[in-house]
Amino acid sequence: MTIYVEAVHTVKPLTNTAFDRYVAWYGEHVIPAMKRSGFDILGAWKRTGGAMGQDVLLLRFENMNAYQEAGIALRKDAEFLKAASKREGFEITESVKVGVPVPYASEERLERALAERPERPRQYMQAQLHVNPGGQVGFYDAVDRLARVTDFGDYLNLVAAYETTIGQRGEMTDIWVMPGGLRSFAYRPGDPLAEIIA
Repeated sequence: MTIYVEAVHTVKPLTNTAFDRYVAWYGEHVIPAMKRSGFDILGAWKRTGGAMGQDVLLLRFENMNAYQEAGIALRKDAEFLKAASKREGFEITESVKVGVPVPYASEERLERALAERPERPRQYMQAQLHVNPGGQVGFYDAVDRLARVTDFGDYLNLVAAYETTIGQRGEMTDIWVMPGGLRSFAYRPGDPLAEIIA
């Protein structure tokens, strides 16, 4: 069964210089090592809301065994181990959650988003919602209807969705791309959410 791994990195000190150094180091050393080790990297984003100095890395694996094997391979990668000592000017901590795709998560949506190569970086929204036990089916239906209303338009498009299995119980995470950016999302006339919320 496919699994998603969400890694949140917190970078300190809270300065742009430290974060830029972290991004350069991670992109030059860690990402190539992860790819060599079998990590399927879906995306990485700097958070602009919530806690400061954080990024989110989203990974996909065929199953838990593949995740474990990739982790073992990464810890044996000589270039990665050498690069770990090259960190200067920042400290990082990492928090990881494991999830499984939810019924309304479509491979078509994910693959379409991965295939697009826009000229400018896109803005994404990460929605984390907590669902009471037994409420999953109604939640799945509501978000599926929203995703179908907005699918592949210029407003809000679902990219990936998963339910945490290792981490906070009952947590659903949706990753949405906002093709027009946050401004078009916030000031768009009309509200496709209204009917679903009602």
